[in-house]
Amino acid sequence: MTDALFSYNLLTTRKTKALKTFHKANYLAKDLETTLVKRLPKSSKDLKKILVIGCPGNLIKKHFPEGTYDTFNPFLFPDFSDKNLPFEDKNYDLIVESFIFHWLNDPLDYLAEIHRLLRPGGLYLSGFLGGTTLTELRQAFLKTDIQFYEGAFARISPMIKPEAATRLLQTAGFKDPIVDHEETNVTYPTLKTLIQDLRFMGESNALKDQEAFKTSKNYRESATENYQKLFPQKNDNIIATFDFVFMTGWRSL
Repeated sequence: MTDALFSYNLLTTRKTKALKTFHKANYLAKDLETTLVKRLPKSSKDLKKILVIGCPGNLIKKHFPEGTYDTFNPFLFPDFSDKNLPFEDKNYDLIVESFIFHWLNDPLDYLAEIHRLLRPGGLYLSGFLGGTTLTELRQAFLKTDIQFYEGAFARISPMIKPEAATRLLQTAGFKDPIVDHEETNVTYPTLKTLIQDLRFMGESNALKDQEAFKTSKNYRESATENYQKLFPQKNDNIIATFDFVFMTGWRSL
């Protein structure tokens, strides 16, 4: 494993705080899970062992009767490790996960663990934010950093592209992996509103190595101005892209 990209301690703090605020900005999670529900096998309600990982929109859990599935929230679990999920080998017929994968330090080790947990013929479904997510915000911050600091700071996570996700599934041993994605654009009245929603979701910057930069009032105003110039919208609104990446893979019989 390479050096950790994200601080799990910081992420745990953000996710714990978001337990009280997530309902204020749950639209992305619900959109992701709506698609995952559509992709569940027709016989999924008859499966004996199901594991739901993350899925904060609660649509996956509502699809199954209470008591028929286990739940796991990695970043609320003490000492979570990509290499050691706390479940038995070959224990699940179906694992459904969302809003988790884009925060992993070692996604390959994590996928190997998912593969370990599945019974032969078991199915893994995942939805996460990747690809071009927040590309507008990234570019606006980059331009503003250059103006203020003559350099760039790590303010937004690097995103996993669909083609990289396909390779990860194959390397982890999944049969017939399928990866696809769809972009959705969300309009916000201000840059402050976008950032506030990301905080409500527990999705703000959790990179391990963060420069000690300041975001003064002048910086925020310039970032808003740059955002609107780079991606002009009516009524001075701003638009943000979210790229939903979906993965499907089976464990061989």
